[in-house]
Amino acid sequence: MSSPNGAVTVRRVVSPLALCAALIVAWQVTVRVSHVPIFIVPAPSDVWHAAVRTAPLLGEHIATTLTEAGLGLALGVTVGALLAVVIAAIPAVGDAIYPLVTFSQTIPIIVLAPLLILWAGFGLTPKVILVALTVFFPVLVSAVSAMRSVEADLTDMVAGLGGGRRHQLWFVRLPAALPGALSGLRLAATYTIGAAVVSEYLAGQSGLGVFIQRSRKAYAVDQIFVAILVIAVLTAVLFVIVDTLCRLATPWQRDQR
Repeated sequence: MSSPNGAVTVRRVVSPLALCAALIVAWQVTVRVSHVPIFIVPAPSDVWHAAVRTAPLLGEHIATTLTEAGLGLALGVTVGALLAVVIAAIPAVGDAIYPLVTFSQTIPIIVLAPLLILWAGFGLTPKVILVALTVFFPVLVSAVSAMRSVEADLTDMVAGLGGGRRHQLWFVRLPAALPGALSGLRLAATYTIGAAVVSEYLAGQSGLGVFIQRSRKAYAVDQIFVAILVIAVLTAVLFVIVDTLCRLATPWQRDQR
């Protein structure tokens, strides 16, 4: 007899796969029956043929995008986590910085791209910075919110034992903030690949964004769909990796999930 958990796991895997297969079949049939031109909406079979045709070219572009995304994610998470600790450790500094950081998010990241290109050139640096600016805010907000929502009884207990603000931070606030900060990291991971691709639209010699731009100029819509599919797969893989690492970092939450 199969266990209920096993049945739920199978359902969670089979159901989305079945839905995706049905949507692909409907897409294929609709395009073929309606005789939609390939330069408007290609059929899934056309996208597959384009993927096979462009596979030798995609390796370099994928490597470039992954490099930008990985470095930008690492930089953004590091800056976001450190700034969250500073805001939680020094309330006066937090009161001054946090509103400004929040207000800065009203400026579209893409608007800053020309300035970063002027300051840092056309190489890897401006793209990494753009990705970092995109991903650091979710980590910062999640970590700060988690540390500020720590139960007062815990901090009072540490204070009653003679602990100061530093002890409250290290022994109460930081451990309590870990699950919330990791939730922000999961969210940031979903933005990383897309942010790298957008940064490549503006200035780049390689990357999936460059591949899309070249395909657009050639009216190769099937290749654009290939790039979209690759971006979706890379984002999903990155999210699974980050989610797995987060689960390993918080084993006490497995039962709750």
